[in-house]
Amino acid sequence: MPAKVGEMLMQKIILTLKIIIGTGLGTGFIPFAPATFASLIIIPLILVLNSSPIGYLIMTIAFFFIGVLIADDLEKIWGKDSRKITIDEWTGMLITFFLITLPVTLGKLIAVLLTGFFLFRFFDIFKLPLIRKAQAIKGGWGVMIDDLLAAVVANLSLRFLIVIFL
Repeated sequence: MPAKVGEMLMQKIILTLKIIIGTGLGTGFIPFAPATFASLIIIPLILVLNSSPIGYLIMTIAFFFIGVLIADDLEKIWGKDSRKITIDEWTGMLITFFLITLPVTLGKLIAVLLTGFFLFRFFDIFKLPLIRKAQAIKGGWGVMIDDLLAAVVANLSLRFLIVIFL
């Protein structure tokens, strides 16, 4: 009997960790614009990782594949691509700023961060046809891939805007 209780406790702990990570530290429970809040709170990590491209890449890949696994499990509880699942926004923001050289002056840094943030949110909300199609993929893959594609478009758009305006 005690082994069964220990196993149940461990399952509860694992589920709780999946919920914490999958909801972007709870941003998924914010009633208004949870994905937007999740996209904002990842910015400090982007700033920290920006000086280490290898670390940034490893973290981005880890977030993506952990996101696939967690989103797959959480969809079974909350339904297809639930608003509560926001780890995809974290990954999307990381991809949006991947290999973007951030300016050192505060004004330009804020401008680049805000532009990237708004580009990602725009392409994540108003999905291009290919991105919308990717969202139909079943399970955690569908949750993560549409944000990956939106982020790639946001990254390329951000690069273009940086060349023109900076």
